[in-house]
Amino acid sequence: MGFRLYVITDRHRCAPTPLADVVSELLDAGVTAIQLREKDLDDTELIGLAQPIAELCRNYKAKLFINTSTRVALEVGAAGVHLPANAESVETVKARTGNSLYVGCSVHSLDAAQKREAEGADFLTYSPIYRTASKPGYGPVVGVEHLAEMAESVKLPVFALGGITPDRVDECLAAGAFGVAVMSGVMSPANAGEQARRYLDVLC
Repeated sequence: MGFRLYVITDRHRCAPTPLADVVSELLDAGVTAIQLREKDLDDTELIGLAQPIAELCRNYKAKLFINTSTRVALEVGAAGVHLPANAESVETVKARTGNSLYVGCSVHSLDAAQKREAEGADFLTYSPIYRTASKPGYGPVVGVEHLAEMAESVKLPVFALGGITPDRVDECLAAGAFGVAVMSGVMSPANAGEQARRYLDVLC
């Protein structure tokens, strides 16, 4: 995939610093994959937010993924789209976009992971590995034991998500994760780049 740290945005956590400024700092620190996950915006609002971020990502040769909306991903020239657990099939997305986008998928069970793999997903995020305030409503934590089972059972890159701190990265990698996905660990109005470097130092 060309990246092992997958940063997921939340502009509310960054306030009052504009999200584009935080993304710029993250890219400057060496982050090469960003998922724009601003689920409270409609497509028009999301395009307005995404366009300058997409330009930043192109300048840094980083990959931008848009949560859910293939329309926005195509409009801003993103590298891919990220599908929530209850979204349409990967096959449908790839057919509609001429197979021009990477497709990542959120999964919370092995059955779902195997289904997404069969559909043609490019990578998975598996959560919640640890307890986290930013991913409520997904049931109990799955833990590194289930992460290991997941990594052994699918051929796709699996990114561990949910409560991942820099100190927990090694444990996730040892369980077979390809990389880690983080939101609250780096989404802050200050020092986002410094926080990202802590993850990158372990992953490199």
